[in-house]
Amino acid sequence: MEKIKVIIYGCGVMGRRIGEALLDKKSFEIVGAVDINPELIGKELGGVIIEKDADELFSKVAKHAHAVVLTTTSRLKSVFPQITQCLKARLNVISTCEELSYPWKSNPELAEEIDSLAKEHKVTVVGTGINPGYLMDALPLMLTAPCLKVQSIKVVRMMNSAKRRIPFQAKVGTCLTREEFRNKIENKIITGHVGLLESINMIAKGLGWDLEEAVELPPEPVIGEKEIKTSVGTVKPGDVIGLKSLAYGRNGGKDVITLEFCANAGVDEEYDEIIIEGEPHIHQKITGGIHGDIGTVAVIINTIPKAVDAPAGLKVMKDLPPPAATL
Repeated sequence: MEKIKVIIYGCGVMGRRIGEALLDKKSFEIVGAVDINPELIGKELGGVIIEKDADELFSKVAKHAHAVVLTTTSRLKSVFPQITQCLKARLNVISTCEELSYPWKSNPELAEEIDSLAKEHKVTVVGTGINPGYLMDALPLMLTAPCLKVQSIKVVRMMNSAKRRIPFQAKVGTCLTREEFRNKIENKIITGHVGLLESINMIAKGLGWDLEEAVELPPEPVIGEKEIKTSVGTVKPGDVIGLKSLAYGRNGGKDVITLEFCANAGVDEEYDEIIIEGEPHIHQKITGGIHGDIGTVAVIINTIPKAVDAPAGLKVMKDLPPPAATL
């Protein structure tokens, strides 16, 4: 069996973890890595040296490579030039960019341009990860398979952010005061979770629902009641230990899709829960939840073969065969 040859584009925490995990797989070979961070350039990742110029790297290895794992940013407008580079080099793209997971509503013009360029060069683009990409969209959709009717879907992700990497803890506002949290959210210095609307729109599209509206409420801070030690510092009582985000899709004046994302350092019971009201009623609860970083690494890796084999164009996870653990 020919190995799938992969380039890592973006060698930060997630890029390096994906690279390290690929080394343990028989199905893949890392043939290149690229990053703009001077502290990473020249270092080794997965048996290759991290380079600084993507075009130069592609000119050397693109003819032999199958796919790029792109792990640079959450925002589609920022990652778009990098996607374009990859497509022009005739490379399939599997990205952690949250806004790429379902861009047809939020960024329709960019989505159309990516789709057209991918088809022109006969390759596939998909944005995925544990969330969005699996837990709060693809998995709920799959769970509706035995349903004759679906009235509503609710998904709750409850996670202890203190177990996650430092950038994630910072992103959810750990150790900030209430005022600092509000200011940083309003000024987009921190983002909280990105991708709830993308997940709602993917679910709606998968079920054939034309939503009246899809709304994401501003993230709310979760306030600590006791002192908690975290990797980013010690949280004092009254300060922020994380956040809660809520989004919903509405039809007929009713919330038919509800997504609730909770990440804070005080969570005692972690879980991922999906409740489908329909015929039949389905209630799935993953006790302990799925670790976000491990899950993202795995979903990205296990999606690579599906993307490489898929028809050309911009795809979302509902368009691909369900990923499964890869050797």
